[in-house]
Amino acid sequence: MKNIAVALPYAVSIRDFVNGGTFEALSSGGEFRLTIYTLNPDIPELEAVRAKGFQILPFTPYENTRLEAFCKRVYPQFFSDQMAYLQLTNADNVLRRLFGNGMSLLRRMMGPRLTLKLVGSVLAALNSRRHLPDQLTEPADLFIGTRSLVNSVDYGLVAEANRRGIPMLTLASSWDNFTTKGYFPFPTKGTVVWNEQMREELLALFDVEPDKIVVAGYPRARLLQERVRDTDPETYLSSIGIDGYKRFVLYSASYGELTRAPGHPIPLEYEGILSICAALEPTLPEDVCILIRLHPFSNEKDRALFATLPRCHVFVPGRADKYVERVMGIADEEHLATQLARAEAIVSLASTVSIDALCLRKAIINVDFDVVEDVPLKWSSRRFYQFNHFRDLLRTARLPLAKSIEEVVQFVHECLAGRHVRGVDMPAFERMYVPPNSADYPQHVRQAVKAMTND
Repeated sequence: MKNIAVALPYAVSIRDFVNGGTFEALSSGGEFRLTIYTLNPDIPELEAVRAKGFQILPFTPYENTRLEAFCKRVYPQFFSDQMAYLQLTNADNVLRRLFGNGMSLLRRMMGPRLTLKLVGSVLAALNSRRHLPDQLTEPADLFIGTRSLVNSVDYGLVAEANRRGIPMLTLASSWDNFTTKGYFPFPTKGTVVWNEQMREELLALFDVEPDKIVVAGYPRARLLQERVRDTDPETYLSSIGIDGYKRFVLYSASYGELTRAPGHPIPLEYEGILSICAALEPTLPEDVCILIRLHPFSNEKDRALFATLPRCHVFVPGRADKYVERVMGIADEEHLATQLARAEAIVSLASTVSIDALCLRKAIINVDFDVVEDVPLKWSSRRFYQFNHFRDLLRTARLPLAKSIEEVVQFVHECLAGRHVRGVDMPAFERMYVPPNSADYPQHVRQAVKAMTND
């Protein structure tokens, strides 16, 4: 039996690894003994782990020294010429822009592999000299990092595994990490990605060896497809305390804090939601309401911001715990799947919900405008569509964008009337973003773990 250490530092890690079925796939068959490391071992969402008798141990979030923090800020700049996120960040500062250009030139001279090796060696040396106590207290033949980035709270576990020579497998947990935060700079036996798009990013940006990339599928596809409640919209709305409506429009908010600008009391995205919904409400049939679904990073108090909208009802997913974002259990997965599947129309802002909606072949439109005039691009909601991950999705799948409130209203009414023509290139979307085998994601991870522990 092989010993596997698994880091679950964020609530999204728990979603993909436990809710999504990967834990079940690895724990069945008696081949692997798992030890889970997380911030709160007692959360109910890990009951499946406890029921099988595996250990769940706490770890202490990593705190950088000043020099480590500096190196981690510098590292992505090696790739700033290829990351739109960094180009926008550097744009209004001449020195930062020149620094990014210089670091990118240095990377082109050294090559991506040598650059990653250099960064990894520096970070490893800085960590080693601190002589921190070990936190991976149980035997491990393989360490699985579910959020292995240099700025993740589990960085201490990752650095320890690297220092002790424990082989590592990383599971990509977000589709934007490679093009906003960089690739893992420590040696790994492999990286599991969602799709062909992420595989191409690893090859093109970081020159990762092709045989070290495993395309396992979209880890949430099975949850979305299997967790839709067998109920009609009216009954579902009533189950969450919303009575008097037979249909609903879903407005899925992104992480609003990313649009918090100086001089504005609330995030610009929230101002947009208020303006769009205020314009949309009076035009809706009497049996239709708007369900505003907040992001898992949101605060329960944000609910009050939308109290002035009489036909809008706010849903806050998950619950607050020790994690950065709200923790979602199976019931929360059912709410997400059902809200997407039963909505008449879906409105969002550059969110992963776009992938979720298309998984269920639902019509979605993304808001590509600000309701506040003259917003600098670095605060604007529009900037997200220039980032590599969403720019590529738009180009590949031809997702519709709304350039005004009127276009959002028109889209919703077309959906309500059954007249909306999606125009999305579903074959291209499935080819690049949600492979047909996505429901088998847990088994693909299991096969990768088995191969890497049998070497």
